[in-house]
This record gives sequence, C-alpha cells and structure tokens, in this order.
Amino acid sequence: MLKVEGKEYDDWTEAQDAAVQLLEDGVEWVEIFEKAEDDGQWYLLQELNLERGIMPDPNFSTWTLAPYYVRLRKL
Repeated sequence: MLKVEGKEYDDWTEAQDAAVQLLEDGVEWVEIFEKAEDDGQWYLLQELNLERGIMPDPNFSTWTLAPYYVRLRKL
C-alpha cells in the first residue's frame, strides 16, 4: 500500500502518476509513503521536487522517479 498526499494506492504506477500530476499542478514537494506489512506504519519512500529534479541519474533514489516509470511513461 502506498500513500500520496493522503490518498492511498495499491499500485506503484498509480502512486507515481498521482505524484507527477501533483507536481505538474504546482505542488512544490510531494511525498510518497509505503505501509510496512510487519508493523502497519507508514514510511517515507520518496520525496519529489521538480526544482531539485526527479529524473533518475541513472539509478532510483528517494528523490527521483523509478527508472521503470520513466521508461513506461516515456519521460
């Protein structure tokens, strides 16, 4: 389970889509959280900001989009 700005998603691609849309809509920082199966807590997975950059270079980090997502969406 993932959460973007309070909305929950079961699918990683949908969560990335929501984060990108929020950034395009002018939200400065977007956080994506993942719910841990063992303790049910939400943990920060990504913190995205357009000014800092969101494209992987060349690997995924907590502040870039996942490489598969960039290829999938042809970004």
